[in-house]
Amino acid sequence: MILDYFEILEVDKSASQADIKKSFRRLAAKYHPDRNTSEDAIQRFQDIQESYSVLSDPKKRTNYIEQEYTEVLNPKEFTASYWNRVLNA
Repeated sequence: MILDYFEILEVDKSASQADIKKSFRRLAAKYHPDRNTSEDAIQRFQDIQESYSVLSDPKKRTNYIEQEYTEVLNPKEFTASYWNRVLNA
């Protein structure tokens, strides 16, 4: 499954760095394994951290957005990219 970093952080694709940081802090506090004992808290927290690491870095964010559009416009490249990520995860 391909992660939608914007969806994970509950922000719009046009969100500012300040909005991304604010949402990250809110969600990280909510799903931190020390504070949340639900079964999926650890995975959610890791997804939140990964999303923030990409979206908070302007270069990584640009690459992520470009990759997302490439995958939508070129299904063959999407399939290859998807399996490459799955098998090398």
